[in-house]
Amino acid sequence: MILRLLAILLTAATLAAAEPAATGGAVKVGPNPSAAAFFEARIRPMLVQHCAECHAGGKRYGGLRTDSLEAMLEGGHDEGPAVIPGDVQRSPLLRSLRYEGDSDLNMPPKAKLPAEVIRDFEHWVAIGAPWPTGEPVVAPAPPARTPLLGRLHPLVVHLPIGALLVAALAEALVLLRGRRWSPAVAVAAALAAAGAVGAVVSGINAEGGQAPALIEAHEQMAWAATALMAAVAALAWWRERRDGSRLPLRILLLLALVAVSVAGHRGGALVYGPGWPF
Repeated sequence: MILRLLAILLTAATLAAAEPAATGGAVKVGPNPSAAAFFEARIRPMLVQHCAECHAGGKRYGGLRTDSLEAMLEGGHDEGPAVIPGDVQRSPLLRSLRYEGDSDLNMPPKAKLPAEVIRDFEHWVAIGAPWPTGEPVVAPAPPARTPLLGRLHPLVVHLPIGALLVAALAEALVLLRGRRWSPAVAVAAALAAAGAVGAVVSGINAEGGQAPALIEAHEQMAWAATALMAAVAALAWWRERRDGSRLPLRILLLLALVAVSVAGHRGGALVYGPGWPF
């Protein structure tokens, strides 16, 4: 009895599995989270990066828009649908990505996409070209133009550094050759302090998308270096008018050099990453 029941259940399961193929129907499934994740992770970013500039929003070069599945199914002027869901061989979009056929239709026109990206698009079409959220692909907004003072930051920042090094060299000559080099120390230190203010202000105007903690650390050390340069300039002018030990001036000068080095190191971390240069 048990064996007969098992045989009946096995036969019913076999017939149920074979029914869709026999009738030519398709198995209906609900939302596919993996397809949605694949589109958002692998397809949408490529559409934004390589297609939206010419085929999204108000731009439809060749009559084609790629900012929605409906637009792709509508296709260009005379080419028909750009995507045929499920058909990897006949979808014009894939032929264009593979650089097959008319060279004028190759996309993107400047250079062929990496093979891995093309395989992602082929997989996307093969699974039915899912576009889960229905949200259109939007061309990236152009980056905000940095103010002029911010664009000058790489140039401005070298003035206080160079002037501080001149002040250090002049103080070394004071130590070796006497007080006749002392005015050069005061002038160079004052120039360094004034230039440091301009460097910090231009740096604030140049802030971009870097990590806020790195920006803050760089800015704080730059202000510390500026204060030390101003102190060096003030003490150097004081020593021009009154005799006394130049040791405090030399200590401040050394501290200013260290502060500038640390500030520069943190500035490099903003450009090359937190591990720079080690």
